[in-house]
Amino acid sequence: MTKLKQTFANPTRSPIFLNLELSTARFRLNPGEELILLYDSNDPPSDDNGSALRIEIIPECSGIELAIYTAESVMFYPDGREAPQDFGPA
Repeated sequence: MTKLKQTFANPTRSPIFLNLELSTARFRLNPGEELILLYDSNDPPSDDNGSALRIEIIPECSGIELAIYTAESVMFYPDGREAPQDFGPA
């Protein structure tokens, strides 16, 4: 099974929250940091356009928050360490 990699970077001065939908995983992406999502290349398309990942901005949040539609539930730092989940306030 081949894994694909998607990197999320935060060039802003505020944290960004990444929610992995289909699970309840939520991660804080601090300013200047990157998180990596590894996902199965055999996953079915997440939308009618054939996109590998569907990413939506979650409205009505106090900061930037994204919903990423995937069957995965973990994200990693660029050095390979697993990123901790974060359910704290923005």
